[in-house]
Amino acid sequence: MESNFMTKFLLGFFSFGWLRGLDFLPPLLLRLFLAPLLWVSGVQKIGLFKAPDVDVLNPLTWVDMSAYNSTVSAFQSASFPVPLPELMAWIVPGVEIIGAVFLLVGFAVRWISIPLLLLVGGSLVMSLVNAGLIPTLEGFVANHGYSNPDFASVTQMFTYLIMFLTLFFMGAGRFFSIDWLLHRKLQRRITRVKSQRSVVSNDPFAVNATT
Repeated sequence: MESNFMTKFLLGFFSFGWLRGLDFLPPLLLRLFLAPLLWVSGVQKIGLFKAPDVDVLNPLTWVDMSAYNSTVSAFQSASFPVPLPELMAWIVPGVEIIGAVFLLVGFAVRWISIPLLLLVGGSLVMSLVNAGLIPTLEGFVANHGYSNPDFASVTQMFTYLIMFLTLFFMGAGRFFSIDWLLHRKLQRRITRVKSQRSVVSNDPFAVNATT
């Protein structure tokens, strides 16, 4: 009896299984932290709803073209070549804004994490190229990437990369996400269909039921 109790105690002690009920918190907090950052970044790139003549009822006035042109110029002047800068100036903020909304409500989090990972990975490469790969990595190791402001953008990109990678593998989390609600609903539907098929296949009144 004591051995069984000790085994269960050690199992819970090392596995932290009693925290299972709170496992929705890490992905939820990650989503709530990243969503406003993505929203602000995307909105600033195209000046969403900041044009002087903006009309909420007219989508053609939602974008401030001066902000868009500044983003295009930034892509064109980058030391790392950005293909199709005029198009990328729409795609990048679009991914950020859509990603912010999806993360906030917890919808298709794993799918939206893929373009966000590509976006952050590309930004990380550009930061490393602009700062110089070897000096940046040396300073990153020497200063842990936090105390030296020269490496702030690189460490920030590394941090975002890890966060999005975590969301990709963990998903949106339970309870407070559309993904979880949809999965639960679909799982119930599949279970119901399987049970109905089981009843039909075990019909005692079937012709071959006694064979």
